[in-house]
Amino acid sequence: MKRMSIIIAGMLLVSGCFPDERNNFMVPDSFGITSLENVVEASVHTGGFVLGIAKSGKGQTAAHVEINRNQDDIDARISEFNAEHGTEFKAVMNSLVEMDAVDFDFTAEEAAKEVTIRWDPDLVARFMGESDQFVIPVLIRSDDPVVQVKDDRSLLLIHLRRSSVSLKQKAVTRTIEKKTVERDKAGNQPPLTEIVSLDVEIDNPIAGVGITYPVEIGSTDAPSGLVKLLSQSITIPEGGKSGTVQVELDYSVLLQNGVLNQFPDYDVPVCIKTDGMTASLNGEDFPLQGLSYGNTVTHFTFIWKETKKGLNFSREWGKYSTEGESWSDYLTGFTAGADRNVTLNGDFVYVAETNQSKNLWAISLKDPGNYRKLPVGTVKDEGIFYLSCPRVIPNTDPAINGGKDVLAVSNMIEGDPTLYVYVNGIDKDPVPFTMTTWASRRLGDTFSWWGSWKDGVVFFKDYNSTQGTVTFWLSGKTSGSFFLMGRLAAPAVTGAAAYFPFPDDINNGIISVRGGESSWLVTASKNLKTLEGADNNATLTELDSKWANSSFRYFTLAGKRYVAVARQDSSAGGRLIVLEGEEGTGWGQIVTGGKVVYEAAIQNDTENEALDETPSARFSGNSGMDLDVYKQGEDVYIAVIKQNVGLSLFRVSNDE
Repeated sequence: MKRMSIIIAGMLLVSGCFPDERNNFMVPDSFGITSLENVVEASVHTGGFVLGIAKSGKGQTAAHVEINRNQDDIDARISEFNAEHGTEFKAVMNSLVEMDAVDFDFTAEEAAKEVTIRWDPDLVARFMGESDQFVIPVLIRSDDPVVQVKDDRSLLLIHLRRSSVSLKQKAVTRTIEKKTVERDKAGNQPPLTEIVSLDVEIDNPIAGVGITYPVEIGSTDAPSGLVKLLSQSITIPEGGKSGTVQVELDYSVLLQNGVLNQFPDYDVPVCIKTDGMTASLNGEDFPLQGLSYGNTVTHFTFIWKETKKGLNFSREWGKYSTEGESWSDYLTGFTAGADRNVTLNGDFVYVAETNQSKNLWAISLKDPGNYRKLPVGTVKDEGIFYLSCPRVIPNTDPAINGGKDVLAVSNMIEGDPTLYVYVNGIDKDPVPFTMTTWASRRLGDTFSWWGSWKDGVVFFKDYNSTQGTVTFWLSGKTSGSFFLMGRLAAPAVTGAAAYFPFPDDINNGIISVRGGESSWLVTASKNLKTLEGADNNATLTELDSKWANSSFRYFTLAGKRYVAVARQDSSAGGRLIVLEGEEGTGWGQIVTGGKVVYEAAIQNDTENEALDETPSARFSGNSGMDLDVYKQGEDVYIAVIKQNVGLSLFRVSNDE
């Protein structure tokens, strides 16, 4: 016990010799703005911002700090900041900004104080004009000899963002003809109503703020009820980017006793009433001010079309530019120059971006202003391009996509490509199928098919060798892999190409190379629908050079056969050509000697007799040009794309 007491006494004696260092482990007091960034974003329309000024450190000193409102000092600091960071910020005038306090006395123990900044949103928005470089600067200073302002936390730039609201759709056009509204010979009535969704968007959403606008139909000579609003307002939810209002088009008002007579073009404007705007912030009314507006009116245009007897061609719509922009600039979010391949069904035109974005677009067949991205959650980050070529493959098996046709999209890869198939519909992620080839070759630039998903064949042309076109049986699969079943070894050329088999004969068709100088009629030496297709040589007949660098599709209508050709004339021009043959004429004979019944330019809207040879203003350095056909009832739709130049939808009908 005595020894323990001695040890304790010794410890007390030693510790008593140590100086009090508790405050030495903290830095001296200093002032700074609490934001960790020098630039913060704020909406000009909220009219206010709250920031903090802190005194940090040991907390042993009382001191004074102030907000420097001297314009020369502010301008000098902004110039210094711009030079250091490569920005071009400009200060909002002091007279437009109010602060609830600019001088602050801190006791030794006080750590932070709040500053509320206010401004008139309408005045400041008008002061900013079209510039997005204005800031409200907050610069603090202190003359205290002990507590200094930290240089890196002495300046805060509140970067003001303006928001603009706009209706996404500027025009919705409907061409009305007898067959679209009158009963057919069997007494079947086409649908007489259609629902169109109008979208209002805000480019810079405002945190916590929602906006509602009344919607109204403007002055029009159109019959009452042709355009009906299904709600009287449209709302962008709090913090949201867009809102929707549904509009019903009722074509029955155009009929008299069930008959469509000629009518003048009708224009029905539907607009948002900006002067009736209301706003909310966290569920409470909010006096939102200073918004700017883009398009506030959508024009619904109705055009009467005379139905002529016989074969009728029409361009339903087109996206192309005469001013140098890519056509895809008209689709927000689309990557210009990534549009090589196209397909369609009765609802949508599909375009896959040939790059590494994974964007797959569905564009409304009726209204190209309505488009959306499809889900691609199962698409892998692999290949030269993650998605490349879309195709709609016929299907009637109810176990596959509910009996509806199937959308399939290839990737482009050096090795085994993947085919992404929407076996559960386009609103769910596609199912990936590995196309096993046992060889390293570039496949997937484009592909074609023959037959149906249940018993058909898919064809991939080998790009970077002369091994020809490889074949895979579809076999009605909904999961798993496809294995290479054969090869059509013709022709011995490299490059992106496709085999276009004739609809009634898988062993005969056309091969054409993109960017090449030739195309060929092909007759396989062995049946491509059997295992004998392996190492399948072919008889080749070279076509006229005018069919080089082309894509081919086939269809029948009113007892005649037609070949639709997308022909690339130049880097900035392309053509749709439709050839006609009799019912018993061979498809190859139609290509070599059929009658040209229609020709149209992809890059402009002059058709047939008055064809404009003027190329597009948009140059395309790539050779991507594609088309596809889809028969719906007695109409045939043809979608044609020229990479970076244009996308057009045509309709063919026979009204005998």
